[in-house]
Amino acid sequence: MRRKIPSTTALVSFEAAARHESFTKAAQELSITQGAICRQIASLEEFLSVELFRRSKRGVKLTEAGISYSRRIATQLDAVDVQCNKVHGARYII
Repeated sequence: MRRKIPSTTALVSFEAAARHESFTKAAQELSITQGAICRQIASLEEFLSVELFRRSKRGVKLTEAGISYSRRIATQLDAVDVQCNKVHGARYII
């Protein structure tokens, strides 16, 4: 059964943009273009059918939904990171 979840690229892009409250800083951190971050965020917002950021000429600001979602996603990405590190470390214990 295929899971109906957004791409990990979109989630990682969102998490970085939410943490920095900046698409430009997220792009720098992830070594991709600011346009790529914008496209990933737009695809995530379309997938969720919710606006995660308010955009203005001065930059971006998380919406209430964006704040709530960013907390949950950051926690889950941290958990994935921990599990990957455990598996990676276990390879050498054989």
